[in-house]
Amino acid sequence: MKKLLLLALVTIFTFSLASAQGLNKIVFGPLVGDGAGQIMAANGMSIDVEQWVRTDPANDSAIAGVATGMMYPDWFIAALENDKVTVEAPFSPPLWESNFLDGPFAFADTSNYPIPEGHTAWMHGALLEVLNPPVGDPMDTGGEWVLFSTWHMLINTGIEPEDSLYCEMVAGWYPHSNQSTKWAFVGGGSVVPEQDYACIWISSNIDPEFTACPEGGCADAGQGVCFDVAGSDPDELNDLQITLVSGPGEYTAEVSGPGGAASGTWCWDNPEVGEHAIVLELNDGAGGIVTCEFDLSVIDIALSMACPVPGIPGAPAVVPVNLSTCNFEMGGMELLFGWDPTVLTLLSVDPTSRIDFGNEYFDVNMGDNGPGTARVTWISDINNGVPHPPAWPGEGVILNLTFDIADGLPWGMELLVIFQNDHYSDNTICDETGDIWFRPALTPGCIVTEDLNQWRGDPNMNGWFFEVGDAQLVARRLIYCSSGIDCWVWSDGPGGPDDDAYQEAAADLNGNGFADIADLMLFISYVNGDIDPPYKLEPSSAVAEVSMPDVIGDNMEVIVEAGVDIGGVLVSIDHSGVELGVPIANSGMELLFHDADGVMNVLVYSMEGNVLPAGSSNLFTVPVLSNEGGSMSFAEVSSSDPYGRLLETVASLEAPLPTTYAVDQNYPNPFNARTQISIALPEASDVTIDIYSVTGQLVESISGRFEAGSHSISWNASDVSSGVYFYKVTAGDFSQTMKMTLLK
Repeated sequence: MKKLLLLALVTIFTFSLASAQGLNKIVFGPLVGDGAGQIMAANGMSIDVEQWVRTDPANDSAIAGVATGMMYPDWFIAALENDKVTVEAPFSPPLWESNFLDGPFAFADTSNYPIPEGHTAWMHGALLEVLNPPVGDPMDTGGEWVLFSTWHMLINTGIEPEDSLYCEMVAGWYPHSNQSTKWAFVGGGSVVPEQDYACIWISSNIDPEFTACPEGGCADAGQGVCFDVAGSDPDELNDLQITLVSGPGEYTAEVSGPGGAASGTWCWDNPEVGEHAIVLELNDGAGGIVTCEFDLSVIDIALSMACPVPGIPGAPAVVPVNLSTCNFEMGGMELLFGWDPTVLTLLSVDPTSRIDFGNEYFDVNMGDNGPGTARVTWISDINNGVPHPPAWPGEGVILNLTFDIADGLPWGMELLVIFQNDHYSDNTICDETGDIWFRPALTPGCIVTEDLNQWRGDPNMNGWFFEVGDAQLVARRLIYCSSGIDCWVWSDGPGGPDDDAYQEAAADLNGNGFADIADLMLFISYVNGDIDPPYKLEPSSAVAEVSMPDVIGDNMEVIVEAGVDIGGVLVSIDHSGVELGVPIANSGMELLFHDADGVMNVLVYSMEGNVLPAGSSNLFTVPVLSNEGGSMSFAEVSSSDPYGRLLETVASLEAPLPTTYAVDQNYPNPFNARTQISIALPEASDVTIDIYSVTGQLVESISGRFEAGSHSISWNASDVSSGVYFYKVTAGDFSQTMKMTLLK
C-alpha cells in the first residue's frame, strides 16, 4: 500500500520550555475521554477529522504556533474539501493565520479541487501552518480540552468495503525532525505533544438519517397543516428519497436523489377530527432505510360552556365559556347567548386574560334578540393605534357569564344557557386578518340547583359535621359581618373561592338564610353534647336589651339584660371619630372582635357552654383611647339563648346614673292644667311629692318607689284654680321645695 505524507511547517523558537508530556496532548477525531474516537466512512463519503488540544496548566506560556501533519494511503483520501481546514474560534483568523503551503508535500495542483469527478487518487499532500500574529491571543486551555481545528476530507471511491479498521490513515508526521505534531510557545521553545489518532472504519453502506422529523402534536379540523421534513446520507453517492408510506396527507419532495440530502414538506389540506399516525420513509437505495413516525391529533375548533355549574337559588353563579383550538389564533368573534329570563338574570359578561389584553373592541348588547339574550362582540385589533395580537391558541376560558338564580327554585333543576342563532354571523370567529372565518362547534352550558342541606353542619367542608372547627369558623364569620351572604368571604378560610355560598348555607342551622349568633350557639351545643343534631328550635319570645351610656367616657360599659339565660351576643358599634381599645369580656365568657372603618364587631360567647344568667350582666367594657368630637351608636345587635334560640334583641343608649339627688324646675312653667316634675335619684328610693297652695294648704300628694336614675312625674291640675303653688320632693333624707305657677 503506497503512502504519501501530509507535512507541516512550524516556526522554530530559540529555547525549549519544560512541559509534562501527558498533559500536553492532541487528539485527532471525535473526543472520547482522553482518547481518540472512531470515524465511520463509506465510498465517496465526506468525513471531518477534529483536532482537540489540551495544554499543561502548569506551563505559564501559551501556544503561539502549531504544525500538524498526517499520512494516509493515496488511494484512500481523494481530496481535502471546501476550505480544507476550519480553525475554531477563538483561535480562527484574524487572530490566527492558517495556510496551505506549496512544496514537495503540497497538492500537486491546488486548482483541482473541488473534488475531481470520479474520486480517484490524486492527492499527494498538503501543509498547514497556523501562526499567532502579535495582536492575536495565544492558545492556553489550562488543562481543559478545546476543539482547535477540523480537517474536511472526502473518502475515495472504489475502496473495497471490507469493514476494516484503518488506524494508520491519519497518523501525523513532521518532516523536518521525523516527528509528529509540534507546538511553539510564546517567548520561545517548542514541544511535541502526546498524540492519539483516529481510526476509520470503511463500511459497505451507512444508513441515512432524518435531520428533520415532525414531532406531531395537534391540528385544527379543516385548517391546513404542514411540517418540514429532511434527511441526509453520509454515503453521498447514494440515491436518497423520502416517501409517505402510511397515514393521511401528502409528501412533496423539494430535494432528492444523489448528493446525500433530501427534503420536502408533509401537508394535510383538510384535516379530519381524530387520532392519526403518519409514517415517512428515508431510503438511500443501497439497503439503508429509516422511518420518521409522528402522531397528529385533530380537534374541532369549539366553543363550549360548562355544564353542570352548581348553583344556589337566590345566589349568583358563573358559567365559563371555553375556546378550544390547536393552532388557530382568534382575532374576532360574535356570540349570541340565550337563557330563560324567568329563572336567570345575566349580571355581567367578563373577558378573561386570554382575550382581555388591550383589545380594541369589546361590547355586550343585553337583550339584543329579546329578553334572555345577549350578543357579545370582540375584536383584538381594528388598525386603530397600537396593534394588538390575537387570542393565543389552546384550551382556556375566554368569557365568564355571571347569572343571578331566581329564589325559591327546587334543587336538581337544570337551567340552560345556549348559543342562539338569529343571524348568519352569530357564533362565528375569525383570524386576525378577517380572511378566515367559520362557525366552530358549539356546546351549551347549564346551571343545576343544588340541595344545600347536604352540607349543613359542616361549614369548613372537611367532611366532619358539627365539630369544634365548624363552631370556631362560624364565630370568626360573625365578627366580620353580623349578617348577609356577601359580608365576609368564607374562601379566606378553609373553603375555596367557589364555596362561599355553600359554606354560608352549611352554617345556617336555623334556616333563616344566613349565619347568625343562634347558629353559633347551636354548633356549641352540638359540640358540647347538650343536644344532638339534627335539631332546630323556633325563635324565643324573650327579649334581650343591650345598652351603653349615651355620654362617651373613658370606659364604655355594654350591658345586656334579659329574662332568660344568654349564650351569646353579637354587637356592632359605630364609633366614627372615636378611637377604641381592645374590649374586655365578662368573666367566664370568650370574646372575639374585629375593628375596621369605624365599626367594631364584638362577639361574646363560650365554647365551654358558659352563660350570662337571666337579669342584667356586664357584656364587655371597651376603653376609649381618644375622642375627636365623634359619636358612638349601635349599628346592629343580636343574641341567642344557650340552645340556639334566637332572641328578640333591642339596643339603646342610656344616660349615666345620677350621683346626687336633684329636683328640676317643673316644665312647662307657668303651665295650663298639666306639668312635669323631673327628679334624679342616685339609688332606688321611696319618693313623695307634696303640692301646697300659697296659704300652706296641702292640695295633692304623689308617692311611689323609683329605681336609681332620672324620672319625670306628671301633675294634672285641671281641677285646681289658677295661682302660685309649691311642690316639695322628699326621698329618704333628701327634701327640696320649688315654686310653680298655674294659669288658666
